Amino acid sequence: MADVVAAAHEDPGDLDRALEEWAGSVRLTLEHRVDRKDIVRFAVATGNTDPLHHDPAAARAAGYADVVAPPMFYVSLRTAVFNLVPLGELHPEGTPWRDAPPIDFTQAMAGEAVAELTRPFVAGDEVWCGRRVEGIERKTGRSGHLTFVRFEYRYDDPQGAPFAVEHFTRIFR
Repeated sequence: MADVVAAAHEDPGDLDRALEEWAGSVRLTLEHRVDRKDIVRFAVATGNTDPLHHDPAAARAAGYADVVAPPMFYVSLRTAVFNLVPLGELHPEGTPWRDAPPIDFTQAMAGEAVAELTRPFVAGDEVWCGRRVEGIERKTGRSGHLTFVRFEYRYDDPQGAPFAVEHFTRIFR
């Protein structure tokens, strides 16, 4: 990585090519089964007392097969599926190395997040969690160079129908 960054000072095109190559390699799809305990734990943690999230009988009476996750549950899937990695797989700043662009940075910050929630997660659902880089933009601010990486996170059923799609920007400085 240091070679790419050093070369970029001489030829910014080298860094652009390295970023494009990295963006194409960051695709990842993992399978996850939604668990009732995870839904209940998330509902309790977020203060959601709706019986649909805690009581299987209430959820069945409403037409669901089991308890229903609160709308923001996809965030816990992103954390569990993509961000929980062994310590040795983390950049010193805390970002998983596989999510770190080939640049020198000391800090990563959350930027814009936009989610399209299509339908609720229900305990027992099989979810295909996918992540890809949608785009990269480099800017120079008052504090130096900033790299904006826009990720798309998809949460689909095995047939490809979405539960949720999130567009999330990380800012590297």
